[in-house]
This record gives sequence, C-alpha cells and structure tokens, in this order.
Amino acid sequence: MNGAKILSDCLDVSIENIADIPKVTLLGKEQFMVENFAALAEYKKENIKLKCKNCLIEIIGSNFEIKAINEGIISVLGRIDRVNLI
Repeated sequence: MNGAKILSDCLDVSIENIADIPKVTLLGKEQFMVENFAALAEYKKENIKLKCKNCLIEIIGSNFEIKAINEGIISVLGRIDRVNLI
C-alpha cells in the first residue's frame, strides 16, 4: 500500500480512492455513508450488505432508509447497532 500512499500524497487525492478501499462514515447511531462500494448485495429495514472489492460490509440495526445512492456512494438513515466487515 506504500505505492498508493505516495501516489495519493502526490496527487492530493484520498488513499481510499486510489487503493479502492471502502470508507465507512458513521454519524452518531442514526446515519452512515459508505464510499467505494461495488454493489448493494442486500437491503432490508434491519440489515444492509454492501459488496466491496475485497470485503463485504454488513450494517445491522433497524428502520434503515436509503437517502441517496450514487456510483460507489450510499447514504442511509436508521438506528445502527453493529457494523461487520466480512
């Protein structure tokens, strides 16, 4: 990953974008955003699974509602109980 870090520093671009690493942002226990995911694998009100290049991200909670979804970025509201990297 050192090459990706050097390149991200030189280009002033985040390493997540260069190395295709998912970035999970939690805003309290009520909202989350995931960047650099490949596909929405499962969506239920209490469980969301996102396929990434090298892993699967599973968010468990309740009352999930997708607020926005764009190429590689998803924003979801709802109560977050747990985040698993599989």
